[in-house]
Amino acid sequence: FKLKGTAPLNYLLGCDYYREGKVLCAAPKRYIEKMETTYLQLFGEKPSQKMRSPLEKGDNPELDTTDFLDEKRTKIYQSMVGAAQWIISLGRFDIAVHIMTLSSFRSQPRKGHLERMKRVYGYLSKMKHAAIRFRTDMPDVSDHPFLDYDWSNSPYAGAREELPPDLPIARGKPVLMTSFVDANLCHDLLSGRSVTGVLHFFNKSPVDW
Repeated sequence: FKLKGTAPLNYLLGCDYYREGKVLCAAPKRYIEKMETTYLQLFGEKPSQKMRSPLEKGDNPELDTTDFLDEKRTKIYQSMVGAAQWIISLGRFDIAVHIMTLSSFRSQPRKGHLERMKRVYGYLSKMKHAAIRFRTDMPDVSDHPFLDYDWSNSPYAGAREELPPDLPIARGKPVLMTSFVDANLCHDLLSGRSVTGVLHFFNKSPVDW
């Protein structure tokens, strides 16, 4: 049978793909535009593009004491959170912590939480052209300090990596995996829960977050 969609990749599951020279780029611009349309239908206006960050610095949504939303507004809030979670999967990990925080109020959100979701939508609308560039060249890590540890007095003393005896010879260019990790202790001031963020790179390309 004849295959469909065999042309160069340009759109998939809400994300646009294009090339800048030889570099493949991914940007969910059209999905953000769809979110803008939904916002207009729900609130009768477009998202405000005055915001340069998803939430205000030092904001703690768990301390919000505004009135609870009614059932209709609660469903709107839940739908907005769901759309934002999908766009994180498409590469907009710059709002991941903010949406993770706001999603914890899905069962009983307050008016202040909805206003924060509107702010996130406004931020995405303003920054809709942000993209991930898949760069395959090896990163320069010469300025990063790598500490040498003495494992001789640890349970791992003498440990060796076990490799299959029939392991094939590696082909192609080498790949360096780099992981960035950070934590916000006592992120939730009421429960005391902390948050950990992890970002994995293959060479210069983010692949997991």
